[in-house]
Amino acid sequence: MPIENITFPDLAANLGKPAAIQALKGTGKDAVSLLALDQNSDLWQIDLHAGRAAMLLHVDIPGLELQEPVQIVVSADERFAAVSGRFSQHAALYDLQESKLITPLSRDDYHYDVCTFPLAFAEHEGRTLLIHGTEWNRLDMLDVRSGENMTARQNQPHVDEQRPEHNLDYFHSKIHISPQGDWIVDTGWIWHPIASIRSWSLSAWLSNCWESEDGATLRKLGQLMEDWDQPAVWLDSYTLAIWGQLSIDMYEEEDMKDYGEHLYSHFLAIFDVQTGEQKGLFTPVPAYRTKPPINGGMYYPQGQIAAVNGRIVMWGPENGLSILNPDTSEMEFYDEKLCPDFYHPYAGVFLEIDESGRIAGKRLTFK
Repeated sequence: MPIENITFPDLAANLGKPAAIQALKGTGKDAVSLLALDQNSDLWQIDLHAGRAAMLLHVDIPGLELQEPVQIVVSADERFAAVSGRFSQHAALYDLQESKLITPLSRDDYHYDVCTFPLAFAEHEGRTLLIHGTEWNRLDMLDVRSGENMTARQNQPHVDEQRPEHNLDYFHSKIHISPQGDWIVDTGWIWHPIASIRSWSLSAWLSNCWESEDGATLRKLGQLMEDWDQPAVWLDSYTLAIWGQLSIDMYEEEDMKDYGEHLYSHFLAIFDVQTGEQKGLFTPVPAYRTKPPINGGMYYPQGQIAAVNGRIVMWGPENGLSILNPDTSEMEFYDEKLCPDFYHPYAGVFLEIDESGRIAGKRLTFK
């Protein structure tokens, strides 16, 4: 498969290797714009195509460790951003236009360090909403401009060790919002420990504050999986692809018949989030690494996934990059040495960042 190499002009400021980046829409045909957090906890807007870099604000979040995974999420209008360590207890919401903190955020301290801090923006009827973790088993939805908690509710205490109505035995984790903002997917976990993927309607949650716990639209997607926080990508407004691996010891032999001789390999599953139906299953697919890059860190899936030109692209350290055609089930391309740091969906460019912080691009050319 032909690969186009893209070079960018040197940035006006030397930021070093960023701790985290997130794509911005930018302006113009060849725009490649980013929001980047540098090693000094400063948040920058970078326009790679023009060589511009503008410092927006300083991030100050308790316990933020920049050598560990950090996440940035951005609102649709790109005015607001939320930042957290992936496995941190604390986060913060910022106004990028005013270069100021809006509010600190926090989830409680029960096993927070083993799963991603839930953070995601959504838009609904002109409101910008931030979905965020507030307890290990609770999400809330903040109206960013008014400060109103749109899902305010009072949990009931346990009585005689009985779990109260609505109270979940579920650890919320990385959140994925559908392209039209209609559906929420949560790649969290439950005690074995084992992954359990859930989806529910955003509009239903605004009508029923308990929708994320046990509402009528709540769906559980797929088989129980070994890893939570799995790589996931939207294929359309209601269809999600998940890259994972099964937890073999949780199943009887009869339950595993669809996986044939590939029981111990990774797979790619495709789900309808409205119904919970599994619409496709591809196995085997390449594995992703789970061993942390820093000794003593949390084991977690380190694969990335993107939908590009009708294909599903999967990549990660140690296993390179693969391209699956879901229409033919054919693995069309594999390069064990190709491992981009990031995919920019607006520009359609894969980015590679060297140790000095210099960024180069690659564009895959499909027939």
